[in-house]
Amino acid sequence: MPGGAGMLTRRTLQFAMVALGAAAFPARLQSEPVDKIEIRIRVDDAVRQSIPPIVQRNLVIEPDPSDEAKELVRRSPPSRAVPIIFIVVGAMSIPLIVQMMREALRQVYYGGVLIDMRKQPVTVTSDPQIPANMIFMIDPEGKTTRFTSDQLSPELLISFMNTK
Repeated sequence: MPGGAGMLTRRTLQFAMVALGAAAFPARLQSEPVDKIEIRIRVDDAVRQSIPPIVQRNLVIEPDPSDEAKELVRRSPPSRAVPIIFIVVGAMSIPLIVQMMREALRQVYYGGVLIDMRKQPVTVTSDPQIPANMIFMIDPEGKTTRFTSDQLSPELLISFMNTK
């Protein structure tokens, strides 16, 4: 019965998921929802390859020659080919960012993930000083929130991004 009362559609399911996120973090949400954010993320080639080619066309993707990238390369297991660390900059959807962060968290030898919202664009990087499977998020005011990889979801990320 199309449009019938009580019928669950993809749109109502998406709305319900966002509403659940809003209920969990009501003080942090503003009126305009975030669906894409400008981000700067440091990832290795395996994570970069998880970005669909059509999305990659609109991003700046460059090898990262920084000391932090060299430290991540040093931490990779000897059985693995030497990784190339990239900096990816551009607007990406929240689900894609979550997918990339989950992939980065699977690479436990790089440590946990740091999300720094004090910088523009928001910066995401693996950090050997953070325990594997942990995410530390620094909000624009400098407050750090810690959560585990199993708590990472688009709704959680949206709730934090809407604080800007």
